[in-house]
Amino acid sequence: MGIDGLSLFFVILTTFLIPICISVGWSGMRSFGKEYITAFLIREFLMIAVSCMLDPLLFYVLSESVPIPMLCGDEHLLFAGIKLFLCRGLVQ
Repeated sequence: MGIDGLSLFFVILTTFLIPICISVGWSGMRSFGKEYITAFLIREFLMIAVSCMLDPLLFYVLSESVPIPMLCGDEHLLFAGIKLFLCRGLVQ
């Protein structure tokens, strides 16, 4: 792991945007507050780890693990799986 000029920008951007994303989506997730915050914190950790990764194999593994917290909801599991499939299909 290490930080260069480009990854420093992504780490700072991630740390500033995640609290904004949490506060914007909070009104719709009042009933699942603990799970919502946990999923966002796991996602933030994985995005920062991807930004700081220097080894190509670990970069690939961590970048593929970032969408996993989207699959946390019980009733929206099918919708989250479809979103995951579409996002991965469009990127690659």
